Amino acid sequence: MSDILCRWLNVELRLSKTVDPRSISKDFANGYLIGEVLHKYQLQGDFHLFLKSNTANSKLNNFTLMEPTLQLLGVSLDLSMAQAVMREQHGAATRLLYQLFILLQKKRKAGLTGTAMEAMQPAATACLHRVENDIYSERLRTVVKREADLKLQKIALKYEIKGREIYDKSVMAHFVEEQRRQKVQEEMRLQDIEKHRHARRKQHEIMTRIQTAIIQIPKPPPNRTLKALEKQQQNRKKQEAQKVHMEIAEFEKNRKKLSPAGGFGTSSLSEAPRSHGSQLQRPEELAQANSEYIQKIRQRLEEDAAARQQREKRRRRVLVEQMKSHEAQEEALREEQLVERLTRQSQLERRLAVQLMQLRQQKDVLRQNRVFRERQYQEQRLRDFQEALEREAALARQASLDHAEETRKEIEVHDRIATERAQARYRKHSDSCREILEQIVDLATKAGEYRLLTGNLIPGKLMREWKELMFCGKPLYDSGSLEELPADPTPEQFIEVEKQEILNNQDYDEYMSMTGEWTWPEDGETKPPPSNNNILGHVVLRLQTIVNPPKPDTLPPFFPRFTLKACVLGKLFSGKTTCLTRIAKVHHIHILSANVLIQEALDAHQLGKLGRESTESCLTLPTKDIDQVETDTEMEESSQDSGPLAQEPQQQGAKKKTKLSVRAQHGAAVEKFLRKGRSVPDELLVDIAVEAIRAIPADSGWILDGFPVDLTQAKLLEKALGGSDTGKERKNKRSNLSVDSNAPKEPPPPSPVLDLALLLDVSDDHVLDRAAKQAYEEERSGPAGSGEESCAPAREHNVVIARDKSLGKRQIQHRITAFQDTWPKLEKWFSGKQSILMRLNAEMSEDMLFRKVESILYQVMMQSEKGEVVVLDSGKAPAVSTALVQVTPVAVPAPTESTLTQEGLTPAVKCSSSKSNSRSPKGSQSNIEKSTSEGKDVHRKLSKSGSGGAVGRSRTLSIASSYENSHGGNASPTEPLAPTPGTAHWVYVDEPLPKEIPEYLVPYWENVCNSYVTNVKAVMQNLRTERILIIHHLFNIREEFKQYLRRPDLKQEFVSQWQQNYNSIPKDMRDDEETKAELHQRLDDLRERLWDICDKRKEEAGQERAAIMCDGWLEDHTAVLINHFSTLMQVEVDRFQDSLRLLRDYYTGMYKQVLSEAGPEFTCIPLLDIVALEEPGTQTDKSKSSERVTKSAGKRDSEGDEKKKTKVVPLISRRPPSTEVASMKQKGFQDPDEKLLHDIYQTALTAINNMVSVEAVQREAEENEEVQQQMDRQRLQRMSQASASAAAAANSGKDKKKAGNKKKGPPSPAQEPSPPPAPEEDSEEVCKRAIRNKIRQEYAAALDHEDSAVKVRVELVKACALCMVRVLHRQAEQAFRTMEEWLGARFLSEMNSIDQLAEVVRHHIESAAKLQSELMLVCTDFFLNGDMRVVVSPPNPPRPAPLELPTDSTLTILQLEAFYRQLRKVAPTGVQCSTDFWEILQEITSLNMGTNALPDPWMHISESQLVELVSMLTQNTEMLDWRQFLLSAALPWPTPTLPQLLQVLARFKMADAGATGSLTEEQYLKVELWFPSERTLSIPEDLSEPLPYDRLTNLRKFFFLLFADPNCSPARVDYVTMLLYFAAHPDPMQGFVRALSVVMGQPLRHHSSSRLLKSVPYMEEGLSESTELEEEVETQGGPRGEEGVSIPALLRAICHGGAWEACHNRFHPNWKSPDEYKEDVVKVYRELGYKVEDKIPFSILSQHPVIQDLIEGSAQYQLIDIHQALQVQQSEGEPLSLMVS
Repeated sequence: MSDILCRWLNVELRLSKTVDPRSISKDFANGYLIGEVLHKYQLQGDFHLFLKSNTANSKLNNFTLMEPTLQLLGVSLDLSMAQAVMREQHGAATRLLYQLFILLQKKRKAGLTGTAMEAMQPAATACLHRVENDIYSERLRTVVKREADLKLQKIALKYEIKGREIYDKSVMAHFVEEQRRQKVQEEMRLQDIEKHRHARRKQHEIMTRIQTAIIQIPKPPPNRTLKALEKQQQNRKKQEAQKVHMEIAEFEKNRKKLSPAGGFGTSSLSEAPRSHGSQLQRPEELAQANSEYIQKIRQRLEEDAAARQQREKRRRRVLVEQMKSHEAQEEALREEQLVERLTRQSQLERRLAVQLMQLRQQKDVLRQNRVFRERQYQEQRLRDFQEALEREAALARQASLDHAEETRKEIEVHDRIATERAQARYRKHSDSCREILEQIVDLATKAGEYRLLTGNLIPGKLMREWKELMFCGKPLYDSGSLEELPADPTPEQFIEVEKQEILNNQDYDEYMSMTGEWTWPEDGETKPPPSNNNILGHVVLRLQTIVNPPKPDTLPPFFPRFTLKACVLGKLFSGKTTCLTRIAKVHHIHILSANVLIQEALDAHQLGKLGRESTESCLTLPTKDIDQVETDTEMEESSQDSGPLAQEPQQQGAKKKTKLSVRAQHGAAVEKFLRKGRSVPDELLVDIAVEAIRAIPADSGWILDGFPVDLTQAKLLEKALGGSDTGKERKNKRSNLSVDSNAPKEPPPPSPVLDLALLLDVSDDHVLDRAAKQAYEEERSGPAGSGEESCAPAREHNVVIARDKSLGKRQIQHRITAFQDTWPKLEKWFSGKQSILMRLNAEMSEDMLFRKVESILYQVMMQSEKGEVVVLDSGKAPAVSTALVQVTPVAVPAPTESTLTQEGLTPAVKCSSSKSNSRSPKGSQSNIEKSTSEGKDVHRKLSKSGSGGAVGRSRTLSIASSYENSHGGNASPTEPLAPTPGTAHWVYVDEPLPKEIPEYLVPYWENVCNSYVTNVKAVMQNLRTERILIIHHLFNIREEFKQYLRRPDLKQEFVSQWQQNYNSIPKDMRDDEETKAELHQRLDDLRERLWDICDKRKEEAGQERAAIMCDGWLEDHTAVLINHFSTLMQVEVDRFQDSLRLLRDYYTGMYKQVLSEAGPEFTCIPLLDIVALEEPGTQTDKSKSSERVTKSAGKRDSEGDEKKKTKVVPLISRRPPSTEVASMKQKGFQDPDEKLLHDIYQTALTAINNMVSVEAVQREAEENEEVQQQMDRQRLQRMSQASASAAAAANSGKDKKKAGNKKKGPPSPAQEPSPPPAPEEDSEEVCKRAIRNKIRQEYAAALDHEDSAVKVRVELVKACALCMVRVLHRQAEQAFRTMEEWLGARFLSEMNSIDQLAEVVRHHIESAAKLQSELMLVCTDFFLNGDMRVVVSPPNPPRPAPLELPTDSTLTILQLEAFYRQLRKVAPTGVQCSTDFWEILQEITSLNMGTNALPDPWMHISESQLVELVSMLTQNTEMLDWRQFLLSAALPWPTPTLPQLLQVLARFKMADAGATGSLTEEQYLKVELWFPSERTLSIPEDLSEPLPYDRLTNLRKFFFLLFADPNCSPARVDYVTMLLYFAAHPDPMQGFVRALSVVMGQPLRHHSSSRLLKSVPYMEEGLSESTELEEEVETQGGPRGEEGVSIPALLRAICHGGAWEACHNRFHPNWKSPDEYKEDVVKVYRELGYKVEDKIPFSILSQHPVIQDLIEGSAQYQLIDIHQALQVQQSEGEPLSLMVS
């Protein structure tokens, strides 16, 4: 039963979840799938309310919703059954599903829907079911607990179990501890008992042995025994001690008696109170008494001390005497004993002999005992050793278990941390994805809203704005209002401000680049954006350089050459230190570890080592420096190379100054940080590392071990070692409207200072394993400090740096986490920006890792050496040298002659240097300072002398010479043309300027740029606001008009009254004909009245539409738009005027001491007057755009001497006079707004032209003034020369007269006076004039560029304004047209509803029936009884398109077309390699790529069968013609006979009027083929069924597609080539004859008996049938002569087929090239006795052996039946063989 249910659920219903018989109870426990089953049968309409989760709330919801449906089906779902299903009881869900299965099958057979079942249910039963459903729901809520209660219960149970476990664990722990303690006590007690028993037994054995070895010696007298002697001696000592004690006591008594201190003390103490009581002493007496009392006390103390000393002396003397007496007594006693022993010598000798014998016996016994004891000791040692081994093994096992437990705990901690990190990453990614999804949803909803507003036409500008906001992460919907921004705005208002700024920047960029909304209209001329004004950019850059000269960059630090500079990074225990230690030993590379360097610095500070002066004592760091280190730990750079430890001079006046070494200073700073419990700053660590690198000798390598650890340290290290200063913030470029193209570019970033950054990558688990193994080995081997992170302790003043193993063990997880946090940024730094990172998997042995790292370091060293060799060979200096000498050039004015003289330069040198500088392509940087100090001095001198106006002679001479060379008459014609101002080869005029001009013009230009950008953005924002306002207004008026059309009317009252009157007529009267006529008349009156109401409503709606059109809103907002664009033109004109003033002041200041007066005020472009024509209530908002405050940028920058002037912009009227309207239409303006825009544009253009003309007039006046001055100077010089020559002539006349008086003779002819020589101009004046001419040339070029640029901008603004105004008018017209369409449609709908009502009533009148249903006219609809709408009968649905169904292996036309497109794409020529064709078929017929694409026989073909199929098509060739394949795949189609082919050929030739040999598709479809193009097919009566598919008609179209040439336009088909393909036959010889007949145009006969055809019976039948048909045709046509075959016809038949021409198999006898075939055919013709141009009868030609071979080998004319082959292999399962049809 479960299998039946699962098949029903999975196959028939296809539920969302596959149901398994084993988990059916679990799957249906929440009721979701049961609801889905009911929903599949359309019984559960509220299935969307079902919950899919498995919580208690979901179960309660689902079972409550499904209970009414189950009750309707007849399934009793009570509480017990619901609980059983919810609790997953075995069989409960199966029983319920089986009942549903039975009932739903019955329902399907009955064909009842859920609505029908509810309708068929009795009312009482339905009411009862509702009550039962309520009771069931209430009881189910009480039985099924809520999810919160279940969770609370689970939590309480969990904590209860945990508490019980903890309690049991604590009780058991206490009990176990108590048992263990008792057991230990019992074991210790038993051990003590055993020890005592063993000791007693040993003592007893010893005593027994001693007693057995005792020899009975006679006892001495009692008073001479040793004990007696000792006792006597003790008695004597006691007596002496008592005697001494008594003497001492007696001495003490005598001392007390003789001592006067006791009496004095008592008397003085007794006298004092008595005297005090007797009389009152005076203060003087009291003081005297006190002093006497104190004196007496002192005297008594001194006497006591003296007495104590005497007493000690006497005691010592007595003790010495006693010792002497005691020694004398001892000596006497020893003498007595000696005498006694001498007297007993003989007796002792006898005793000694006895004792010697006893000793010998005892020695033997002792030797035996010692041997036995040694044996026991050996056994005991073995037992102890074995016990020790067992104890060590137990301890080792316990240690290994502890180690495993600790490792497991570490792994758990690591897993927890990794899980937390993964969860954090997931939350981060989830939040970002949620934000992106919310933005996408906002974009979709925004687009949907605007589709409603704009009628599915969203402006492209709005979509670009939304995408920009979405890409920037800003919300699309407005979250705050910006109308009145408070002083403390809310976060929502901040977001809105940022959104406006983003959109303003986007609009500004589009406006400047003329893209997006600011592209040129399509109907107008397109112009590119204005290019950059290089002259203006150079002027601005020079002014900024003069005011703010750039500061020279500091030189990078110098380091010697190193063969290797690398750092090795990795996690803890990755093997860095171990591997680098071996590398240092083998290759002598210096390894720098941060811990070791810090330790060495501390050692240097402790021991007082000096860097250079080792003999001097160490000094502590100045407190000022240490405090600076503490306060500046987060600074990115310091003032000196030594970092924060820069040394300062000590106190003045000291003769000798001692200083610490740099390492000691670093150690002092580290110590101070460590004493305060703070970490060492990154700056200090980098300084320590850099100082260690400085100490490394040249031509050696160094590697940093585990440093840097984060991105900050990496950047600081890069900066300290001379790399790029990445931390230095780049200054933002100012918003400049023009840029100097020749400005110095920023230098490229230097190469990274490190050659390699190697990462030893290990997994976290591997790190934990290594850490645990090391800890275990350290515990076993002792506290030996080993590892890559350990360092030796160093102490000074209780400063200790030591490794706490437990602390390090606890920090492993944190250090792994820290590495994971910091490594991504480091990886991005080393791999992205520097590209020096290499990764190496370090999870290998130490030797393998050493070899890997060694090879990597060797490769890096070789690469660095090769790079240096290349640089040296190329003749370029190393990068370090260029970096050292690189100085930022500072542009300064040309030096004066006095300055150059002070520097020691001659005039010739000055001229040459100035000329070389003037030829520099970068004019602004022509004078480059060679040093910072010299540049500052020169700049200071020039700034002081610049106001004096003295022009440098060197610069003047250079410009004059260049001017003369360019304008002189002796210039050769071969010289190049002079450069144009602003180009790259133009030399700018950089004459000195007065100091006041740059200081004034720089802030002036900054204000110009800022005001331009601000004003443009403000206009863009206003345009956006206006666009949104227009969209919303047009939508609102449409919606309001739609609501106006839906207003109620009085038609229903008339209809109700008429119906009431009609129903009140008696039935017998309604049958009367006159009454019917009267009723028809009343109905006509009612209809006329209703029509009048409709006409009136239509008229009112038209008036409302006209009122909306004439409310003036469109005109007002058109005027607002025009004002915005006028403001934008004003901004462009202001910018042009500001640029003009800047250029005029700049160039005038270079050759005039006093600037010309300021020109007229700024030009104001008029605005439209939108206030006068508006209503009073709407003037507040729109009056803001009627005035514009225009202020001069120069006046904005003044210090307040002149007040800011505000002037009202001139206003023009929006409504032109009637006289202007006619003239406007004559000029071509259809709209007055366009005329206004054109006038405003002309005003702006006129203002620009006026400013340009004024400048031109002023320039011409200056030139004329200079020419006049020059002419005046020349005239004065000529007059002076003429007067001088006249005086000389008079003097010569007097001399001649005197000579004539002396010697009279004929007078000599008078000499004419010689003309005066031309006045020589001063060279300095020539240079000045050349400079002025060049200045005017530059100024004119800059002014022309600005003029063209502003005209392009203004013209673009006008074009965009016209476009926007037209779009606004078009949108308004569209809205009004839509309103008109709505009005007409509404009117027609109302008229149709009235007609429907009239038809219904007429029917009732004619049938004399009463109107039982209430007639209701609701808006445009006609209802009966209020719920039955009367509608027009809908038309029949369209018949579905015919569809071809696949049968067996036959391909459909769509599949054939898909095959054709794919093969055409792969091989357009029609010829394809067999291998490629096999791959294509394999891909198409594979299950994963071609499912449901081909019939089953194609999809189940094997690979070997596919190879056989391809071999059938290729016929042992490398290439195949895929058209033959598609022709075979298209079978079955009617196979044409030869007469049919010839008839079709004749029809094609008749259709081809031009004899082109090809037809278009239209001509092709008109020609009838050998099968009918149209057939009569049975049309099904059911309109829902599609028409039968006509395969032959579509196959005919496919044949054209297959053989047509798509490259032609239109596509054409070569009909002869197509018929040659159809001439194919199962017998290739017959196919060749048919093809040759097609080429010849007449039938040819050839008899053949093919063995292959005899072997295939059905082919013989087809052949015989075709032969009979041909004979019939011949008999009908009668006998006729046989026409000959020409060589071209024969060659065309032979060389047909793409594969035949493309493949030349040298092993095939008949496959040759066309030329070779032609040679063979010519040879055959000649052998038969014919000429080349003759025609041979085919009967004769076919007898030649060569021709026979060709006919028999013509495989391209063999028709292969692929389908029959596929059917055979499918039925028999054998490989394909050569099957032909």
